[in-house]
Amino acid sequence: MRHILFLCLLMIWLPVSAQDRIEQAIDTSEQTTRESARSQARIDQLDDETRRKLEAYRQAIWERQQLEVYSEQLEELQRIQVQDVTRLREELAEVPLSEDDLMPLMLRMVNALQRFVEADLPFLQDERQQRLSSLKQMLGDAELSMSDKYRRVIEAYQIELDYGRGLASERTELEVAGRRVVVDLLRVGRVAMYFLSLDGGTAAIWDHTLGQWSELPATHRSMIRQGIRIAREVAAPELLELPVPAPGHAEDLS
Repeated sequence: MRHILFLCLLMIWLPVSAQDRIEQAIDTSEQTTRESARSQARIDQLDDETRRKLEAYRQAIWERQQLEVYSEQLEELQRIQVQDVTRLREELAEVPLSEDDLMPLMLRMVNALQRFVEADLPFLQDERQQRLSSLKQMLGDAELSMSDKYRRVIEAYQIELDYGRGLASERTELEVAGRRVVVDLLRVGRVAMYFLSLDGGTAAIWDHTLGQWSELPATHRSMIRQGIRIAREVAAPELLELPVPAPGHAEDLS
């Protein structure tokens, strides 16, 4: 402030040309200061952008690692299932069966499949029961060959086998606490089944022992929501931290 006052007093006594030079120097100094401020702002903006890009890069690396782990798990599961199917086909090929032997075998297979569905998690119940009814009617159809009947039974088994793979989600209506509600259902193979209310305010897990839904703490809602997104293929696969019911008696498909 004293320097500016001194310059002002000095300008009174200086010739006009000297005053012009001083004014130009002041303007140049102010312009330099403004340019420095703008340059610093651009530097700060670049720093923020760099930090955002670094964070996005780290997130992408983490997601890639999760995808690799998930992919390895699926490949191992698929390998085991392929071996099981191959082994069963080889065993069937080695057993000579006549038509008289084949019909009782198919009846036992359909009855075993029905017991399995009844003991399984309660998902797609109408669809699965309709398939079983169709199989029973088909076995009594005299116009169908034994090979067609056998193929249909094996296809039904294959469908049930596929239900045990990966995640699945559906929007359905359930009876919860004595009232009908529409929810988003999340099924993790045949390990566990969850639902999330449409408003996101209620989450529950199917308690197979009690045969009913048990409400979960609010801390699990976001993970169930993410699982639903993954099942619908609108989010990348990742590891889900969800409660799993204690293992119980499993019905055998035989």
